[in-house]
Amino acid sequence: MRVIRSETADQLSGKSIGDGDRFRFRCHPGIGCFNRCCRNLNLFLYPYDVVRLKQCLGIGSDQFIDQYVDIVLRDGNFFPDVLLRMSDDKEQTCPFLTDAGCSVYPDRPDTCRTFPIEHGLRYGKPGEPPREISFFRPPDFCLGPHESQEWTLETWAQDQDAKTHNKMTRKWAALKGMFVTDPWQGQGPNGPKGRMAFMATYNVDAFREFLLTSSFLKRYKVKKDRLARLRKDDTALLLFGMEWVKLFVWGLPSKKIRPR
Repeated sequence: MRVIRSETADQLSGKSIGDGDRFRFRCHPGIGCFNRCCRNLNLFLYPYDVVRLKQCLGIGSDQFIDQYVDIVLRDGNFFPDVLLRMSDDKEQTCPFLTDAGCSVYPDRPDTCRTFPIEHGLRYGKPGEPPREISFFRPPDFCLGPHESQEWTLETWAQDQDAKTHNKMTRKWAALKGMFVTDPWQGQGPNGPKGRMAFMATYNVDAFREFLLTSSFLKRYKVKKDRLARLRKDDTALLLFGMEWVKLFVWGLPSKKIRPR
């Protein structure tokens, strides 16, 4: 899910799709372009994607980030983007693509799960809540739109088991949208605060260790039942981490985390 400013929304390619609109699409092994879209990608990974993928692979967040991720800070951005690192082969294939298809399909990223739809949060004037917008954006080579099966945004999300991913990505996009201005007071996103914010959102294993072994619990009040869940539930920990970033970076009060 992209963060989109009002002044750039009209420049986006693809067909705008609303809740009641229908589109045709089907992807299956018998189609001529099957798996072609899994090559040479700029595939953005969101925090919940990393949680699901590292669980699927049975590895820690650190190892997943080291092995599968490129971290990129684009001009004019104040928080890095995380991209899936393509394989070092001629076609730059997705590292999880096999001859049989996607090897992590049940835990595939939100972008793959939502394809050929792309969602975004459109921000208008300061203080206005963002509005979700959606586009139908299959690549030119894709034959899926020539299939007969029709969908709405709702039925496609249900079919792709995308609702949880979409919900988590929406929460992340709202937080990421807060980084349109520089919050780092000259330190930059690679300074101590920036590294802590990245850890809390993209490296839940390191954040859990920080939470449990540092002075965090001496400085912040966390209910015992919530803390017990944070010890073992990565998704709960990610939501907690995003809440903490709002407090830690911007000083926004939180009902879940209160300074002692």
